[in-house]
Amino acid sequence: MYLARPDRTYVVKVGTVIDGMYRIDAIAPPTLTITYLPLNQVQQLNIGVID
Repeated sequence: MYLARPDRTYVVKVGTVIDGMYRIDAIAPPTLTITYLPLNQVQQLNIGVID
């Protein structure tokens, strides 16, 4: 899976840690589950479905 910021694109899989701040916990379309590590907060993003 690819995630992007204005200045960088990341290739991620479950377990990837981005910039020491976010961990990818699950990639299960239609959602991506990540943990914001400094506050140990779980967040879900809508990523759509795979055709």
